[in-house]
Amino acid sequence: MSYENPIAITKMVHEIVALLSNNLPNIESKLEKFVDAFNRKFPNTNANNRGSAEAITWALMDTPLVLYALNLNGSMVIELHGILEKFAVRETINHLTTPASRKIASALLERNSLHDVAGVLQQLGIFDKEDVKFTKKLTALRNGIAHKNPRNISKMLLSRKEISFLDIESAMNNFDCIPLIIGTIHLLVKMSQAKMNIAK
Repeated sequence: MSYENPIAITKMVHEIVALLSNNLPNIESKLEKFVDAFNRKFPNTNANNRGSAEAITWALMDTPLVLYALNLNGSMVIELHGILEKFAVRETINHLTTPASRKIASALLERNSLHDVAGVLQQLGIFDKEDVKFTKKLTALRNGIAHKNPRNISKMLLSRKEISFLDIESAMNNFDCIPLIIGTIHLLVKMSQAKMNIAK
């Protein structure tokens, strides 16, 4: 005997459509705010930084920007963290190993968090103290969202106001995520330029 309740699933789908439709008018203005912040951080006067930042944004930031534009900030933070962690591990391996030892180093480093790997990149002179602080914040935020930890999110965003795990997404939706996107691009640019310096 099968059980079908089309009302519940239909209602849910209609709520998702309404949510997306309601966000449509804000999408352009949200993305314009991102472009303004991007232009301030990477001005046209610095062609090397600007070119790297544009290439990285074009290649890696489409999914985070779509999530940000749709006000799905929690998912966007997880995506940013994943991109930055993957590239931080890769660049650390490239700076510390020979081609023959890369597979072993990769297996070891991939067990570390983004923040741990950022510490190694600081020791290599690629990241500075502020960069490591940024990765610590991004990692804590990502962990709070991914593990549905309301205490962590409340501590970081709501001055320790008590919330339930069901409130995490709405707390994230009221959080200005542009600095996280720009900060991630900034660190990706630093890593790409360090790679170019090695090639020289």
